[in-house]
Amino acid sequence: MFIVIGANGRVGSAVASTLLNAGRPVTAVLHSSNNEADWRKRGAQTVVVDVRNTDALRAVFRTGTRAFLLNPNADVSADTDREEHATVRSIVAAVDGSGLEKVVAASTMAPSRASAAAISISSTISSRRLPRDRYRRPYSEAPTT
Repeated sequence: MFIVIGANGRVGSAVASTLLNAGRPVTAVLHSSNNEADWRKRGAQTVVVDVRNTDALRAVFRTGTRAFLLNPNADVSADTDREEHATVRSIVAAVDGSGLEKVVAASTMAPSRASAAAISISSTISSRRLPRDRYRRPYSEAPTT
């Protein structure tokens, strides 16, 4: 199972759609139920979860083996750096103990405005040790669940 955070956005929806079109199982992680029915019609499983709820997010991660993680944009009316750091900390903590084998982390923030939060999710997760039993096999040989 592939877990996709940010499935309602431009990048996340492209990732989820590509996986679904290739016949791969996908769980779209959504922040609201607005597009839940649409994703289900397309063949995805869906879950509505606040990415700042680490335990709930880890429970979602435990249903998959691979994840595409896109730190959600913070509300511009708030302290965006503080909010993005909070979501990054939650996402990284949720990966720990989740059993995920492969993780791709991305940011949509423009490089000229990149905050520590925008890049820390990739560097923090990449420093984590993920299980390697199936991780090193070529993608074409990897299990689909």
